[in-house]
Amino acid sequence: GLLRCSPTMPTVAIIELYHQLRRRQPSFSIQAFTKVLCALHNVTYIKSFCEQFSIAFDVYLAIIREVQSRIYVALSRYDPDWWLRNSCPACTFKQPDKVALFPASLRAMDGNNSAKQMDNVGLTDHRIYPSRYMIVSSGMDRFKDDVCLHPGEWSTGNQPDQPLMCTDNWQAANSASGSKNTVHIFEQTGIFLSACHHGIIQTLTEMRCGGELAKYPLATINKLIDMFGDHLGICTDIGCSLRKMVAASSIQEKAADHHLILAINTFHGHAHNCKCQSQHHPLYLCRFGLEDLETCEHVFAASNAAAPLICHASHFHYIQFLELHFDQWDINKYLELSKCTT
Repeated sequence: GLLRCSPTMPTVAIIELYHQLRRRQPSFSIQAFTKVLCALHNVTYIKSFCEQFSIAFDVYLAIIREVQSRIYVALSRYDPDWWLRNSCPACTFKQPDKVALFPASLRAMDGNNSAKQMDNVGLTDHRIYPSRYMIVSSGMDRFKDDVCLHPGEWSTGNQPDQPLMCTDNWQAANSASGSKNTVHIFEQTGIFLSACHHGIIQTLTEMRCGGELAKYPLATINKLIDMFGDHLGICTDIGCSLRKMVAASSIQEKAADHHLILAINTFHGHAHNCKCQSQHHPLYLCRFGLEDLETCEHVFAASNAAAPLICHASHFHYIQFLELHFDQWDINKYLELSKCTT
């Protein structure tokens, strides 16, 4: 077939070339690529070239997604959660007739404020990107006022075995984080994701009009428990505070029934007080091994390269280019599984 706004007799797979470049270098913009093409062909660059290439690239990616979706249907992978359940074979495989591990698998989750999107941009683009990572809005909004509606243990005060003071000065532990100016300027103030300790992305949510609100980790924990069941070990920089938050939420019984383990990351953990570290730091937790569980920091160090290009993009392109980067990230981490010893 013929793609609109594309060469009629191309000698090089130009769009696929940019596709592979963008997957591996998310900061390489369409404008930069079209300027390179103009220089190679000794043509004066004009803005319409960038717009035409963007249209052709969107169509090209849509074709790839349609082909992949048909392949997945043929392979009986049409369940929306299939990829989440099978994303990391090292984490999900269970040896028959063997004693179950405890914790069964290790995951990390954290928020990143670099992947912002400006408010009131791309309003004419009403397309919806079919993301395989995103937790749907309905899955998050049910936790919007969850801690307030389910007081639980949140207001029980300092307990001898539950130190509270170590996270009082942590911005991420404050559900009202994010300045008023940030709320008014940005529609998306960042992303909140979870990843297994091998680095493969599990879930992704958009942080809208606020900071790291309680609903994001609660929705993520709820999704992970539904997918992976018992004895999950989840680490975050405010694991001690999150432990009390979960105990005060509507998923308190689910977390207890599935023996959820919440801990703090190794590097961030050293900023917590001694009593907190002795209870939540991986160094002192049984069978956590030598994992630092700072996985999300490695993920964000790479994904931050995409931030300048998605800040002013439409919501469709915002999700599309994030997904493009994370899909390639997962492929790279999958290939590195043979180097892992756990």
